[in-house]
Amino acid sequence: MKALPILLLIALLFSACTESILSDIEIADPYQLKVKVKIEQNNENDKEIQVFIRDTKNHPVDLLTGKVIVNDHYVSYSRAMVNSAGARGYIYRPHNDEQVFDITIYWNSVDYHRFLLSPANGWPGFYCNHSHWDDEDVDFESDNYSLRPAPFYDNEIDIAYTIMNGW
Repeated sequence: MKALPILLLIALLFSACTESILSDIEIADPYQLKVKVKIEQNNENDKEIQVFIRDTKNHPVDLLTGKVIVNDHYVSYSRAMVNSAGARGYIYRPHNDEQVFDITIYWNSVDYHRFLLSPANGWPGFYCNHSHWDDEDVDFESDNYSLRPAPFYDNEIDIAYTIMNGW
Protein backbone atom coordinates (compact mmCIF):
# COMPACT_ATOMS: atom_id res chain seq x y z
CA MET A 1 0.00 0.00 0.00
CA LYS A 2 2.91 2.36 0.70
CA ALA A 3 4.28 1.74 -2.77
CA LEU A 4 1.16 3.11 -4.49
CA PRO A 5 1.88 6.80 -3.74
CA ILE A 6 5.49 6.35 -4.85
CA LEU A 7 4.41 4.69 -8.10
CA LEU A 8 1.89 7.47 -8.74
CA LEU A 9 4.57 10.09 -8.16
CA ILE A 10 6.95 8.33 -10.55
CA ALA A 11 4.21 8.08 -13.19
CA LEU A 12 3.38 11.78 -12.78
CA LEU A 13 7.04 12.80 -13.12
CA PHE A 14 7.52 10.58 -16.16
CA SER A 15 4.42 11.94 -17.91
CA ALA A 16 5.44 15.55 -17.15
CA CYS A 17 8.76 15.01 -18.95
CA THR A 18 7.39 13.43 -22.10
CA GLU A 19 7.31 15.54 -25.21
CA SER A 20 4.01 17.05 -26.28
CA ILE A 21 2.03 15.72 -29.23
CA LEU A 22 2.27 19.31 -30.55
CA SER A 23 5.88 18.47 -31.45
CA ASP A 24 4.53 16.29 -34.28
CA ILE A 25 2.25 18.82 -35.98
CA GLU A 26 2.43 22.27 -37.53
CA ILE A 27 0.93 24.61 -34.97
CA ALA A 28 -1.71 27.01 -36.25
CA ASP A 29 -2.95 28.39 -32.92
CA PRO A 30 -0.23 29.88 -30.68
CA TYR A 31 -2.68 29.97 -27.76
CA GLN A 32 -1.93 26.22 -27.41
CA LEU A 33 1.59 27.15 -26.28
CA LYS A 34 2.89 28.37 -22.94
CA VAL A 35 6.15 30.31 -23.25
CA LYS A 36 8.58 30.90 -20.42
CA VAL A 37 11.97 32.56 -20.76
CA LYS A 38 14.48 31.91 -18.01
CA ILE A 39 17.69 33.89 -17.80
CA GLU A 40 20.29 32.11 -15.73
CA GLN A 41 23.78 32.94 -14.52
CA ASN A 42 25.83 30.85 -12.11
CA ASN A 43 28.82 31.66 -9.92
CA GLU A 44 31.23 30.64 -12.71
CA ASN A 45 29.60 33.33 -14.89
CA ASP A 46 28.02 30.76 -17.22
CA LYS A 47 24.93 32.35 -18.77
CA GLU A 48 21.93 31.03 -20.66
CA ILE A 49 18.76 32.39 -22.16
CA GLN A 50 16.36 29.46 -21.92
CA VAL A 51 13.18 29.64 -24.00
CA PHE A 52 10.82 26.92 -22.80
CA ILE A 53 7.83 26.19 -25.01
CA ARG A 54 5.21 23.93 -23.45
CA ASP A 55 1.68 22.83 -24.23
CA THR A 56 -1.12 23.71 -21.83
CA LYS A 57 -0.45 20.47 -19.89
CA ASN A 58 3.18 21.61 -19.44
CA HIS A 59 4.75 19.05 -21.79
CA PRO A 60 7.80 20.33 -23.73
CA VAL A 61 7.24 21.24 -27.38
CA ASP A 62 9.95 20.90 -30.02
CA LEU A 63 8.50 23.05 -32.80
CA LEU A 64 8.13 20.89 -35.93
CA THR A 65 8.19 23.70 -38.50
CA GLY A 66 8.92 26.58 -36.14
CA LYS A 67 12.11 28.00 -34.73
CA VAL A 68 13.48 30.31 -32.07
CA ILE A 69 15.89 33.11 -32.89
CA VAL A 70 17.80 35.09 -30.25
CA ASN A 71 19.87 38.11 -31.33
CA ASP A 72 19.90 36.88 -34.95
CA HIS A 73 21.06 33.35 -33.97
CA TYR A 74 18.97 30.25 -34.61
CA VAL A 75 18.72 28.48 -31.27
CA SER A 76 18.76 24.70 -30.98
CA TYR A 77 16.37 22.60 -28.93
CA SER A 78 18.54 21.07 -26.22
CA ARG A 79 19.02 20.66 -22.49
CA ALA A 80 19.67 23.67 -20.30
CA MET A 81 22.90 23.44 -18.33
CA VAL A 82 22.81 26.47 -15.99
CA ASN A 83 20.60 26.16 -12.89
CA SER A 84 17.81 24.28 -14.67
CA ALA A 85 18.35 20.58 -13.99
CA GLY A 86 18.61 19.80 -17.69
CA ALA A 87 15.12 20.94 -18.73
CA ARG A 88 14.59 20.82 -22.51
CA GLY A 89 14.05 24.03 -24.42
CA TYR A 90 15.66 26.43 -26.85
CA ILE A 91 18.98 27.40 -25.26
CA TYR A 92 21.09 30.43 -26.15
CA ARG A 93 24.46 31.14 -24.52
CA PRO A 94 25.10 34.88 -24.72
CA HIS A 95 28.42 36.58 -25.29
CA ASN A 96 29.86 38.39 -22.27
CA ASP A 97 28.76 41.84 -23.44
CA GLU A 98 25.18 40.96 -24.44
CA GLN A 99 22.57 42.56 -22.18
CA VAL A 100 19.54 43.02 -24.46
CA PHE A 101 17.86 40.03 -26.09
CA ASP A 102 15.77 40.21 -29.25
CA ILE A 103 13.75 36.98 -29.29
CA THR A 104 11.56 35.73 -32.14
CA ILE A 105 9.42 32.61 -31.79
CA TYR A 106 8.02 31.06 -34.98
CA TRP A 107 5.33 28.55 -33.96
CA ASN A 108 5.15 27.40 -37.60
CA SER A 109 7.06 28.28 -40.75
CA VAL A 110 5.26 31.63 -41.23
CA ASP A 111 3.72 33.01 -38.03
CA TYR A 112 5.85 34.54 -35.29
CA HIS A 113 5.99 36.78 -32.25
CA ARG A 114 8.98 39.03 -31.58
CA PHE A 115 9.86 40.70 -28.27
CA LEU A 116 12.79 42.33 -26.49
CA LEU A 117 14.16 41.66 -23.05
CA SER A 118 15.77 44.87 -21.86
CA PRO A 119 15.86 47.22 -18.87
CA ALA A 120 12.87 49.03 -20.39
CA ASN A 121 10.60 46.02 -19.76
CA GLY A 122 11.93 44.49 -16.53
CA TRP A 123 15.14 42.63 -17.39
CA PRO A 124 17.95 44.38 -15.43
CA GLY A 125 20.90 42.86 -17.31
CA PHE A 126 23.77 40.68 -16.13
CA TYR A 127 26.10 41.90 -13.43
CA CYS A 128 29.55 41.93 -15.03
CA ASN A 129 32.10 43.14 -12.46
CA HIS A 130 34.44 40.12 -12.59
CA SER A 131 36.91 41.54 -10.06
CA HIS A 132 34.47 41.13 -7.14
CA TRP A 133 33.53 37.48 -7.67
CA ASP A 134 34.39 35.01 -4.96
CA ASP A 135 33.01 31.50 -5.48
CA GLU A 136 31.93 31.31 -1.85
CA ASP A 137 30.34 34.76 -1.53
CA VAL A 138 28.33 35.23 -4.72
CA ASP A 139 24.89 36.74 -4.15
CA PHE A 140 22.08 36.18 -6.62
CA GLU A 141 19.06 38.21 -7.58
CA SER A 142 15.91 36.42 -8.70
CA ASP A 143 12.63 37.77 -9.99
CA ASN A 144 9.83 36.92 -12.37
CA TYR A 145 7.31 38.92 -14.37
CA SER A 146 5.11 38.64 -17.46
CA LEU A 147 5.27 40.32 -20.83
CA ARG A 148 1.85 41.18 -22.26
CA PRO A 149 0.23 41.11 -24.71
CA ALA A 150 1.48 37.97 -26.42
CA PRO A 151 -0.35 35.49 -28.68
CA PHE A 152 0.42 32.57 -26.36
CA TYR A 153 -1.56 30.91 -23.56
CA ASP A 154 -2.96 33.48 -21.10
CA ASN A 155 -1.79 36.18 -23.57
CA GLU A 156 1.59 36.35 -21.87
CA ILE A 157 5.20 35.28 -21.83
CA ASP A 158 6.55 34.42 -18.39
CA ILE A 159 10.03 35.79 -17.68
CA ALA A 160 12.16 34.59 -14.76
CA TYR A 161 15.77 35.29 -13.97
CA THR A 162 18.44 34.30 -11.49
CA ILE A 163 21.59 36.35 -11.96
CA MET A 164 24.58 37.53 -9.97
CA ASN A 165 23.77 40.53 -7.88
CA GLY A 166 26.07 43.55 -7.84
CA TRP A 167 27.11 44.59 -4.33
